[in-house]
Amino acid sequence: MHEATSRSTLKLAVAPGVPSSHLSALLARQRAEEPDVALAFFEVAGDVLLQGLLEGRFDIGVSLQDASDPALKSQPLWIEDMAVAIAPRFHLLDQAKLTIADLQDHTIYRWQAEACPLLDESLISLMPVDRENVQRVPSFEMMALWVAAGYGVGLSAQSRIDHAHGWGFTMRPLADGPFKVVTYLQRPYAQVDSVIERFEQRALQVAGTGSAW
Repeated sequence: MHEATSRSTLKLAVAPGVPSSHLSALLARQRAEEPDVALAFFEVAGDVLLQGLLEGRFDIGVSLQDASDPALKSQPLWIEDMAVAIAPRFHLLDQAKLTIADLQDHTIYRWQAEACPLLDESLISLMPVDRENVQRVPSFEMMALWVAAGYGVGLSAQSRIDHAHGWGFTMRPLADGPFKVVTYLQRPYAQVDSVIERFEQRALQVAGTGSAW
């Protein structure tokens, strides 16, 4: 039995790009183990999430953007490898793994919500200076549309590409790197609350198992 809860609602903010299979496992565990606490769910941009935590509008956040503010506790949860999404008839498909250099002659679709600074630095350094190869897209679905139609390749989290079977493209790992996208759990350091602490522990447990419980 938990001690009496100090709140009846937990305000959870989630930034775009957070891998959904891990998050759904966490939310399912929260609902099963603490059904008396309602979840108020907010999907907001990463900078809005951090500011909202500081201002008390959110209790806890899950984001791909690390927090540098000393007032916020930020810890990594699950880590995803970035990979390449390729259409079935694309000629690079005959290679088991690809490097960034292998992609430089093709249009690359990049969903910027999946923050990976090292990958973006590599793209900038290796792309031809005379033309813009990297196309920023507003969603994974838009990236998938262009890749499936054969207009170029996409860069996204490996698990997200693996789960997108219906789009008709396949996945190839990146040989260089490592290129990782990291999901962080964030909350104010000054926040002392048993409900929030238990949610944090569940998040760490889900991250440790790497799967639904």
